Formats: sequence, structure tokens, C-alpha cells
Amino acid sequence: MTSRKIEVAALLVATVGIIVQIGTGVPGYPVVPPGPIILAAAAIAVLGWRWRWAPMVLAAVPLFVIVGGVIEGSSFDRLVDPAGVGPFLGTALQWVGLVVAVPAGIAASVRTHATVH
Repeated sequence: MTSRKIEVAALLVATVGIIVQIGTGVPGYPVVPPGPIILAAAAIAVLGWRWRWAPMVLAAVPLFVIVGGVIEGSSFDRLVDPAGVGPFLGTALQWVGLVVAVPAGIAASVRTHATVH
């Protein structure tokens, strides 16, 4: 599997994680949450854009969500409480997807750049 495909899969896993959190009643999400929309759009863009730096530029999206999540901090409470299965699973999926998407995007751009030159 290529780094670009790994990035896309990771972005979609993060998207599903947020949807699971919303579906299981995690408070604080707006009626139309931007997170899953933005992450899914980034995944589509990574697939569609053939510009060699697209995966790295789009790796900024999950990085932004990671920074925001660390600053906001409520996801850590859900990660230490597996008794709340839905919120725990959704948060775990989201974080795994985010943490994998960033290096995969960088690797995809580096690999693409190396093959061009």
C-alpha cells in the first residue's frame, strides 16, 4: 500500500471515529460538525490532486486537528475510560487515524518528490 493510500485510509478512519463519537452522544459537537467534513474532503483531495506536494500540504489538516484536540483536552478523558465503549472507540479511531495520516502524508510527498527527480 502506498503512503498516499495510507494517508487517505487514515483520514477516513479519523472521520469515522468522529462520527462514532457523535453517534454515541459525546457532548460538544455542533449540529453540523466540521471535523468529519474537513477530514473526508482532505482524503478526497489527496486522492484527486496529482500535485506532488498535495499529501504533505493536506497532512496539515490532521495535524491541525491533533493540536486542537491536545489544547481542548476532553478526548483524553474518553481514552482512559473504556467503559464508555462508543466514545472510547470513536476517540481511539480518531486519534489513530490522525496520528497515522500526518507521517503518511509527509512520506507520500517525499517519495513522490524523490521519484520525480
